[in-house]
Amino acid sequence: MSQDTVAPTPSKQRVFASRLISTLVLWGIITAAVQWKTDWVLIALTGFFGVAGAVEYYRLLRSDTHARSFNFLGLCICLAYWGTILWWVMRHKVAPPMWLDLAALTASVHGAFLLCYRHQLEGIATLQRIFSTVFGVVYTVIFFGFIARLMYFQADGQTPTGLFLVIYLVMVTKFSDMGAYILGVIFGKHKMIPHISPAKSWEGLVGAFLFSFAGAVLLLWLVPEKLRPLDWLHGLILAPILCATAISGDLAESVLKRCTSIKDSGHKFPGIGGILDLTDSLLFTAPVFYFYLSAIAG
Repeated sequence: MSQDTVAPTPSKQRVFASRLISTLVLWGIITAAVQWKTDWVLIALTGFFGVAGAVEYYRLLRSDTHARSFNFLGLCICLAYWGTILWWVMRHKVAPPMWLDLAALTASVHGAFLLCYRHQLEGIATLQRIFSTVFGVVYTVIFFGFIARLMYFQADGQTPTGLFLVIYLVMVTKFSDMGAYILGVIFGKHKMIPHISPAKSWEGLVGAFLFSFAGAVLLLWLVPEKLRPLDWLHGLILAPILCATAISGDLAESVLKRCTSIKDSGHKFPGIGGILDLTDSLLFTAPVFYFYLSAIAG
């Protein structure tokens, strides 16, 4: 076979099978983590996905060889962030403090400008490196860190039920992804935003809302007492909010990949792509979910 030969595109059935297997494996990991019932193990698992997502984000920027030190700075901040969270929860058994996010953001801004002082400025290219560093910390570090806070979420006077809140978040978010894919493959004919993600369709959008709503109903029916401060009203209100946010998060990563001319952020999960392809929607839904819960529990 010549080097110019293009590999055939996998069939929709094969892609669907790969995505299904990868999804089942991921849910198996989550189930095993729940069975352990050890907080630091769950935080460490979350931190692994957080660090891996940051690695893949900064790899998207590898074409700029002069940005290597900026990318390294972002990764160091990510490692320090998750190392501090793991230490904090093991020692204090409570949610990590909000000042940790502000510290990560401050370090990224200060550090990025310090790196600029070493060499001759390159106009807009230098500003882009600063922005990419700071944005990477916000996008892959701070946003994903809200999952760790949800693990220890506690409404006033109530027993912490953070683990089940995280399960609610993951189920509603990933059911949205699954519904968009399934109905998009079967019925998708009308492109939604082809200049960003040609595979997205309006039919898939309907599937996303239907599946996310079904996931919320399933959990609210099975373990309503474990989801406090969520009740049926707030749980059903949150389903479409999280679904819309998940879709926005998925499209946001498509923007990043299209702007860097990369199809997938990685190849860790067959049919899905890399870690960032898996967690892109959670990066957007986790902070929205946390702030909603804080508003109704205050």
